[in-house]
Amino acid sequence: MATPSQELLAYYAAGKPLVCELDANPFLCEFWPQDALSNYNVEYEVPLYAPDYFGFATNGGGEMFALSPSGAVVCMPFIGMEPAVALPVAPSWAAFEGMLRSAL
Repeated sequence: MATPSQELLAYYAAGKPLVCELDANPFLCEFWPQDALSNYNVEYEVPLYAPDYFGFATNGGGEMFALSPSGAVVCMPFIGMEPAVALPVAPSWAAFEGMLRSAL
């Protein structure tokens, strides 16, 4: 199973907002609790349907934010999850973090 990136863990460690608006579609990011990340990945069967991806958040509308094997941030549906349907959101964690706005 994939593991969280150091950048994602640093985001949590810095105490940054866990619910934010996003400068790109799907426009909302609700981070999962840090202590539940691995459990959520297992429960949503990410290793089965999207091997080497690591989910970390939802848009609140049936889609998951995940880190891809390349380090890009993507969005994919919980139902019908597979790498082929992953929509690129940001090419890197740094770019994704720069898109987060207006903590809710």
